[in-house]
Order: sequence, then C-alpha cells, then structure tokens
Amino acid sequence: MKSYSFDQEAKPFATLTIDFEEALSEGKETSFSIAYSGKPSQGFWIEEYQWVDIDPDFMILPVFSTLEDFEYKIKASLDNANYKLIDVQKGSLSREIEVTSNTTSYYINPILASNNQKNGLGLYDYSVDGKEVRVFSEYADSARYVRDAALRIFDFFNSTFAREEPVTFCSVLYRPIPYHEHKVTRSFKPSVVFAKQHENTATLAHEISHFWWNRGDPLTTEKWLTESFAQYSEMMFIRHEQGEERFNMIIEKLAGRAEKLPPLLGGDRFGRYGDALIYEKGPYILSQLENRLGYEIFVDFMVAVNRDQVATTGHLLEVLEDQTSADIRKEFEELLKR
Repeated sequence: MKSYSFDQEAKPFATLTIDFEEALSEGKETSFSIAYSGKPSQGFWIEEYQWVDIDPDFMILPVFSTLEDFEYKIKASLDNANYKLIDVQKGSLSREIEVTSNTTSYYINPILASNNQKNGLGLYDYSVDGKEVRVFSEYADSARYVRDAALRIFDFFNSTFAREEPVTFCSVLYRPIPYHEHKVTRSFKPSVVFAKQHENTATLAHEISHFWWNRGDPLTTEKWLTESFAQYSEMMFIRHEQGEERFNMIIEKLAGRAEKLPPLLGGDRFGRYGDALIYEKGPYILSQLENRLGYEIFVDFMVAVNRDQVATTGHLLEVLEDQTSADIRKEFEELLKR
C-alpha cells in the first residue's frame, strides 16, 4: 500500500480509499487487512439494526482494466463476543469467515456481523423432501414465509428449465432495509441477499433463478443473457402461481415499453436505455419466442441454454437453431435487432 484515507462524511456511505504503489499485473496478488472499531455510525455500522455491514460491493477499482478481472478472498474475524458473522454461502453463524469468489466478478459477497443479543437475528433451518432452506432473519414469521416461497420456487424451476441441474439448497439473508440505506437484492449461488419485504416472492424468484442464469458480459447489453432470462423466469413463476391473466398483464406493459426502445443488442449498457433493454425488452422478446415455439419446446430450449453454458448471443442463436430450425433462428435474430 502507498497510502489510504477514510472520509466519514462521504455520501451515501463513509468511504475508505486505498492507493497501491503500482498497478497489479495479470496474475499478481496483493493482500491487506482492515481493522475497524468504534461507535455505531450511519452507513457503515447502522445503529438501528445493530449490524456491521462489511460490504465492498461499492468499491471502485481503477487499477483493473475491467472489473471482470478482479478475483478476491476475504478473511474476517470478530473480537466482540456480542457479534457473530453471517456466512450466507454456507448458511451458518460463526466468529470467523472466509469468502472467496466463485467466478471473476465485480459483485462481492457481503459480510454481515450481527449483534444477536440486541437484534435477535437468528438462523432458521428448514428441510423437506430433500430440499433445505436456511433463512437468517430477525422475524420468525417472515423466515417461514421466505422459506415456503423458496421451496415453491425450487419446485417450479427444478421441474422446468433447471431439470437437468436441480438445486436443493439455498441460504437466504432476509434484511428488509429501507431503500435509501441498502437497495441491493442479489444472489451468489447458493445464497440470496433479500432486502425487500418478505411478500415480494417475485423478486426472490428472480434472484434464485440467477443460480442458473449468470452469463454474458455484464459491461455490455450481452448481460441480457443473465438479467432478461432471470426476469422472464420470474414472470414464468408468477404465471405458475398467479395465473395466465396476471402474466398477460405484465406482458402487455412490457410490450408498450419495448416498442419505444432501441434494438436490444449493441446499445450502451450504461446509457439511457441500458436497464430498460435488459429488464424490459429482453423479457418481452423471450415471451415472443415462447409464443412462437410453444411452452414445452421453449422450456427445452432454456434447458439446452443451461446445458451448453451459453455466454454469448451468437452461441444462443446456434443453440436455438439446433433445437428448432434455421427459420426460427432468423426470426428471433431479427427481433433482437429490431
């Protein structure tokens, strides 16, 4: 390390900045440790919840040519007996934790230390029919609600597009924090950080679907291979639970928005229409493909996309042609460019 600074007044969170003496070359590693102690403060240690949220997800890493080159290992331990670390990946409470990236990613798994004596946050473990869901929550009733929803989501996904690669274990950190303090709900197979109200089972379905849909360059609109498929999986679950009428209402809204958007591919991922393209137009295009193929063939196509670990739109089109025909591939490619 060359130097560091800590800005307690930075918004939205107090910010630690670390400067290295030189840029890291490919394959080179560096290590450093951070020791934090002090009174609860807004942002880093939220007094209302009695949580220490050590979450480097908001780090900016200019030393890397692309954030996708960043791999990490984080080791943390506690010297305060009142607190325990929540290991969401393993679904356990402990005094020490080690978090390692499964794949190169700029999303970093959060480390949360909870003062269990103050907030009552506990681990609720449920097993049924060979499936297990562990929920970290302050609220027993919410934990049961999230558990039941996760089990239903497993049953639906494992019987459809995930039938060749079923998942039977999930760990959920349920922390419904006000949006202005923590807006991130996300997944790291086989765990989910769930920051919305427990009845929002659609969002939970979206995040669990990322156990399978996690592909495509996230710095381009190729990320539609992750987010559009996850969004459409969420919609399929809504149709399964709430019926065709509710599903068609969602499609109708997406259709109106999609008409006003530029082509899905080739746009600026972080531009004006970036999120709308992958969260609205992409799912709408997938609904058109399902209408063209029929439900069973469409689900077979999704199974094949997972089986072949598709990571580019070009490869996706090849799989679609193998599963259907050259004419359908051409029709779908035109939709992506329209």
